[in-house]
Amino acid sequence: MRNLPPWLINFLKFGGLSGLGWIADTCILLLLVRLAGMAPFAANIISSSIAALSVFLLSREKVFNKAAGGMGLRVAGYLVYTLMVILIASAGVGAITAWLGGLARAEGVALSATALAAVAKVLVTPPQLILNFLVSRFIIERDLKGGGSVHG
Repeated sequence: MRNLPPWLINFLKFGGLSGLGWIADTCILLLLVRLAGMAPFAANIISSSIAALSVFLLSREKVFNKAAGGMGLRVAGYLVYTLMVILIASAGVGAITAWLGGLARAEGVALSATALAAVAKVLVTPPQLILNFLVSRFIIERDLKGGGSVHG
């Protein structure tokens, strides 16, 4: 990995942490849909919020060159960003679940809400991963006083 550019190494590390967060997120999502009977949209908001904040805080310590100070402001900024993304992704999970359910019913196949939510979650994840990496890096490495980043 020494020959890889630093941004790619950071992306791979972030991807690993995000993968762990995604597993936790998806487990919480499926438990909320299956055991609590929640709609996929609402369940995804809860599960994704827990996972996103956890990955952000861990990646601050393990992946990025953290700029000094402003932790409260950084977390608040990330929470605002992540809530917007989660709402959009949750709407996507809800729409994809409904669409796939309709397709399955048209073919005479009965799929559970849990299975549909799992497939929808997989489909909305890749664009979220890339966007979360870019925004996390920006928020964590940004020099809040001078407007630059810790890279100069």
